[in-house]
Amino acid sequence: MSLVDKLTGIHFVLMVLYSNTLMSCARLGLQSGIQRTVTTVSGFLPVDVFFTSYVIPGKPVLFKSAIIDFPAYQKWTDEYLRGLSESKNYMVEVEEGKKENRDDGTRVLSFSEFIDIYKDEDIYCVDKLPEFLAHDFPIPLSLDCPKVIELMADSVMWFSSGNTKSVWHYDSYENINCLLRGNKEFIMANRSEGSEKVHIDKNGAYSSVDVENVDIEKYPGFLNTTFFNVSMEAGDCLYIPWFWFHTVSSQGSNLAVNLWWRTYRTQPVCGKRTFQNLDQIHFRDKNLERVRQPIWEDIHQGIYMHPVLMSDTTIGMDDFFDAVADALDENDISHVSDQDIAVMFRQLDSDMNDILDYQEIDSILKVPPEFLSILHRDEL
Repeated sequence: MSLVDKLTGIHFVLMVLYSNTLMSCARLGLQSGIQRTVTTVSGFLPVDVFFTSYVIPGKPVLFKSAIIDFPAYQKWTDEYLRGLSESKNYMVEVEEGKKENRDDGTRVLSFSEFIDIYKDEDIYCVDKLPEFLAHDFPIPLSLDCPKVIELMADSVMWFSSGNTKSVWHYDSYENINCLLRGNKEFIMANRSEGSEKVHIDKNGAYSSVDVENVDIEKYPGFLNTTFFNVSMEAGDCLYIPWFWFHTVSSQGSNLAVNLWWRTYRTQPVCGKRTFQNLDQIHFRDKNLERVRQPIWEDIHQGIYMHPVLMSDTTIGMDDFFDAVADALDENDISHVSDQDIAVMFRQLDSDMNDILDYQEIDSILKVPPEFLSILHRDEL
């Protein structure tokens, strides 16, 4: 072997070692050579197009400059927010540390006090959008349909001076995140990758991985993960599908509002736009969601741990019973009997074949009176 060949071989080995070293301590998203971007559109899409093209197939989409005409985008400076009379008495929950650690504590401050100090302290306000601000935030065109509005779960405000970093996690809701100021970076992976492969190893649907410094020997699944990278600017909104894995970082004074709604895999039938603002939305019964959500969790595992098509996925009586019983136990709802759970199942099983398909599970969201009377029996 010639000297040139030997030097070339040594160079190759050193480059591999150097590359592996960089990869092993790199931020999450750089471990795989498979990097993709998401579809970008100008402004919001009509509801039918949004659901057909993105929600039902589970594909993210970036809505560029979608909220630049929203009053919230135009008005919500620190001076404006601090000057509102409600800000002095409205209390918000503030996380200690802008790099998320779910073992860290929180504290409660008045909204105006948070605005006074957030630029100088390592804190992050993550709380429900205050009611006195909700009238400045219209329902996005892509969600402005009576059926979809019925599915709304919550609206959350994310407020910091930047340099925040979330854990690697997934949400069990559909999500549109709208950025009012600053920049955000999302790193995402399709739910089809599977929770085990992408190291969702903590209760609460998140990972112990350090998103800034990935130990690839401990988390080797990321080497073969396809990552989607999204850069958001003020005025943009991003649709993050149900159960997609993601981590978020922010730069600059940062204020965002996200809208969560419950999974619905059926094309909604819509009439005219409502042109409502968020202060006009009735977010739905939490107890009902505590019963319904574990069913989606079970179906999620069935779909994405195995190559099963969504349209062919079903849940039987036994699995339904186990999921609901566990949820009731976890949420200290003790007054619902086995017979009550059976009634729930029969209410949903419209074709009486002892199996629930996707449309029958979606029908939970119609909230039959029997469900609410069962859940609230101890309050009557």
